Amino acid sequence: ASRRLLLAAPSVLGSTRRTGPYAHRLVAAWRSHPSVELVTAIDTALTLLADHELATSTLGVRIAASVRATPYVAFAAGLASMEGVLHGSASAEAYELLRGCAASDPDQVIAQRRADRQPIPGFGHKVYRNADPRFTPLLDVVRRLDVALGHDIAGVVDATVAEVGRLMPHPPNVDLALGALMLTADLDPTAPIFAVARIAGWGAHYAEEVAERPLRFRGVATPR
Repeated sequence: ASRRLLLAAPSVLGSTRRTGPYAHRLVAAWRSHPSVELVTAIDTALTLLADHELATSTLGVRIAASVRATPYVAFAAGLASMEGVLHGSASAEAYELLRGCAASDPDQVIAQRRADRQPIPGFGHKVYRNADPRFTPLLDVVRRLDVALGHDIAGVVDATVAEVGRLMPHPPNVDLALGALMLTADLDPTAPIFAVARIAGWGAHYAEEVAERPLRFRGVATPR
């Protein structure tokens, strides 16, 4: 089921390319002739985002699998959680932050968000207290894409990271790097790269869960 969904995803999203590396087939949904740097960046993002232990969406898949839902239904449960702005859609929020910082001064943008008591997307992580190990590898390939396109989004990212680091103890996470990729490549920030990547991991988690005892996630409310 995971393989079928992954194979179908590029064409569902509009790609007509049927051969070549998977990242090339996927990015062809948005660029008919993508550069090597863009394909490499998308491939890196797919690899880094394929699995992340028991993330919220993955837990949803495993809960569905624990009641022996079919794989497609279990993956739908994962996709439902993935849509949330605090999970799979967080990179779109980070994109908007970086776009604002590119159009203005990062110091002013961050100060205004803090004054409005708005969260700073793309920073901090529930698991990683010091650094998200996925951030730097993805930003590295975004930098190469940035140079190839003659942009300076990487400079905006660096300035934003520096300003947030000056004010808050929250290091950048992979959502900021993915948002930077979408901004650098001028892709729709809602393009489901994160969701497509995670389908591969969900297939493995589903297979593991059906080997466990069923209904193991059933909670019991405290009696009144």
